[in-house]
Amino acid sequence: MLLTEDKEIDLFVASKIGSFKHIKYHTQSSKNTKKCIENLVEIKSLQKDDAITCMVWGNDEQTEILIGRKNQQIQVYNTLQGFTKTYTADFGTGDIVGLGKYKRRLVAALDSGIVQLWGKKENTCVHTGAKLDIMRLCEQDNTLFATGGEENDLKVWRIGDQEPFFTAKNLPHDWLQLRRPVWVTDLTFLTQELVAVCSRHGYVRLYDTRAQRRPVCNVDFENMAATCITRGFDERQVYVGFGRGQLHQVDLRRGKPDKGYKGAVGAVTSIALHTDGLIVSTSLDRHVRVHARQSKELLYKQYLTSKQCRVLVQSQSRTPLQNPEVKEEDQLQELEVKADDMDGIFDSMEIVGEKPRKKHIEALKTAEAFESSEAKKMKPSTEGSTAEDKIPDEAIAKLLRSTEKQKRRMEKRRREKKAKSIYHNA
Repeated sequence: MLLTEDKEIDLFVASKIGSFKHIKYHTQSSKNTKKCIENLVEIKSLQKDDAITCMVWGNDEQTEILIGRKNQQIQVYNTLQGFTKTYTADFGTGDIVGLGKYKRRLVAALDSGIVQLWGKKENTCVHTGAKLDIMRLCEQDNTLFATGGEENDLKVWRIGDQEPFFTAKNLPHDWLQLRRPVWVTDLTFLTQELVAVCSRHGYVRLYDTRAQRRPVCNVDFENMAATCITRGFDERQVYVGFGRGQLHQVDLRRGKPDKGYKGAVGAVTSIALHTDGLIVSTSLDRHVRVHARQSKELLYKQYLTSKQCRVLVQSQSRTPLQNPEVKEEDQLQELEVKADDMDGIFDSMEIVGEKPRKKHIEALKTAEAFESSEAKKMKPSTEGSTAEDKIPDEAIAKLLRSTEKQKRRMEKRRREKKAKSIYHNA
């Protein structure tokens, strides 16, 4: 469904080099220009360890963003005030793989398998006992969070407990009696009881914590590694991104993919939804894309010069651009001033000729060397000829004799060929 009214939608994009950008997307394509993009972090000040590994909303009003970096720094960004707080996740080793808020307290997880809750008096740590790839808090109930990783199947925890109250169980062995590998790359809560996960081994599974430990729905994608998943507009729909650029809507009621959204070339790294029926995605081909839900049409595509890893869509509120657009009159005045300055610059510039190619330079050098050597050999004399031009008579007689001998040999060969030929004998 295409939007007829002109609406402004705020997108916040994070990249693997640490840049953090705000994009003001307009539903009218003519208003989408480079002036609608602003950097919220100075790119020149970024270091190698400033890569963003996690980014989530910090409140329901969507005015606070939690950013986790590779150097274990956690920053709190307010959409109106800027960066307000900074934490250090030095309670373990590894990158930050999950962030969240529980009663105004921060929850963070590291890929080494440690989840910490910041408290007023003391911090509470939970050791999951395995390597983590993802940790997410439940939006419907902040006391619940889920974890998963490589050979670490889905586990649902309650804040304050040291043991999970739900641990997923793998599917039975395949027809060759081989164990099915497990690698949870991303997960999302559909409700408090329903959790959907995607895997790098190419499956999407739905778990019901009330019914059974094994998945109630399993959708396989052969030779396709799933990288990210998000809850759809319906309770039983999810959107899944894959490593080859595919973006699919999966219907968990029927257990098969429903729609596909084309356009991405690199691996899809993050998916976010807007309440007006828009699907926003980022990929490793350095583009941000906006698709329409029903028509699957690509509405917007923007190149951002860096590999994006996370995207957030602000649907509950709006954020003005820090750098307001310049008026048209001011732009015209700037153009006139620039034109006058350019004339003076061109008048004061020096004339620079074209540089000759290397081949031409070498050819000129060899020609000059040859001319100089010939000039040395041919020295003019007062008598009109040089001494070197005089050739002895013996050499001339010897040359004539050799030419006569060569003529005789050639005639002898012709006679022999003529005698051997069939037509001459006939």
